Amino acid sequence: MTRLTIERVHRLSSRPWLFVTGQLEGDALRIGDELTVLDGGTPSGLAVVRSIELHAATSKTTVAVDVDVDVVDSIREGAVLARVS
Repeated sequence: MTRLTIERVHRLSSRPWLFVTGQLEGDALRIGDELTVLDGGTPSGLAVVRSIELHAATSKTTVAVDVDVDVVDSIREGAVLARVS
């Protein structure tokens, strides 16, 4: 299973997406991947990957994601983005 455990969330007023940084486990992410947002282990919606940045020195990954308005509050530290199979 591919999972990104969120450690930081960045919101830029000039960009339409949320940027999340965390530890990626499993396979690489791809632009267009649909990820389930797990908040406390409970699925709360979907996020779609729009951009990916790898940070080799610290083994962190930052992705830009599109989410529905009702899911925005679930995108926070400790939440998990998991690939939809």
